[in-house]
Amino acid sequence: MNTVKISLSTTYDITPSHLEIECLGEVIHRGELKENSIIEHTTKSSDSFEIKIIKTGKTKKIVDLKGTQEVVVESINLNGIPLKIKEFGSFALKDNPYVNDQTLQTNKLNLNGEWTLELPKVNLVGDITSSTMENTRDSFSDSEIACFGCSQTYGYFLKKDEAWPSQLARLTGRVVKNYGAVGSNINEITAMVDDYLKRFKTDFILLYLPHTFRRQKRKGNKISNIRWDDESNRDLILHGEEHSIAVLSGALEEWLEKKFKHTKIYFGTYQTDENKLYESTPLKKFMFPFLEGANYPKASDKIHHGAEFNRDFAKMLVDFLNLC
Repeated sequence: MNTVKISLSTTYDITPSHLEIECLGEVIHRGELKENSIIEHTTKSSDSFEIKIIKTGKTKKIVDLKGTQEVVVESINLNGIPLKIKEFGSFALKDNPYVNDQTLQTNKLNLNGEWTLELPKVNLVGDITSSTMENTRDSFSDSEIACFGCSQTYGYFLKKDEAWPSQLARLTGRVVKNYGAVGSNINEITAMVDDYLKRFKTDFILLYLPHTFRRQKRKGNKISNIRWDDESNRDLILHGEEHSIAVLSGALEEWLEKKFKHTKIYFGTYQTDENKLYESTPLKKFMFPFLEGANYPKASDKIHHGAEFNRDFAKMLVDFLNLC
């Protein structure tokens, strides 16, 4: 589910503004705004998000009397994350006496028109490529702990026993499988988990997620995993991680809730900024603790986590899962 909270302030000296507010095409408020208000709404999760506020009521009479009638969009919060309304909200002026139609980048609605905020699309579950399944450390099978992620889980530029799933196996004595895939992304990782649970059993699933801008792109029948800095991610990069995680978190929460009915499932990320954003959403209840890797020695490529980090990361997971 998506939880939306819209904070509005109003100023007028003759008559108040009339507002119609739409969230993903659904009207969630209609009427005069006589006082400052907070409008809360819950909707199904979606790979997109759009708010539209249609403001009317600024008549010729009010203009002639030099009257004030203004609504300010103070804030919009999606799933616990404040959206960038000043930077990306636009107000299309319509049906105003003495003023030509035009579009302004603003959160202040002092004329008649339509204010909109639209976030880039971000989808959750993707597809599994054949090359991915061939390049995980372990083959799919029943386990006690199944670990999914990208190269940080795989243990790129490390021996297999230096990767954190192997360290976790050594500390717990449990059957731990490493399904990390080099170059993977959240779309592919969630698809792998879906496929795994259709055929195998495990007590715990742990997801160690890469940056949300790393994703899958489909062109015809071809699926490709793209880097965070791919040209097709231009809108995502422009909006920032806040908007991607705000949109993604509703779908991810629903997906995790469904999986938790069958097995215990938790996730985390090695991205510091994104970890803070995830923790501000309802997803916090599914998160294992964050371990900052900046001060640890790296693997031989000087990029990926080294064995020392993976050892401490595994110890942290043991404590979190109460597997001592």
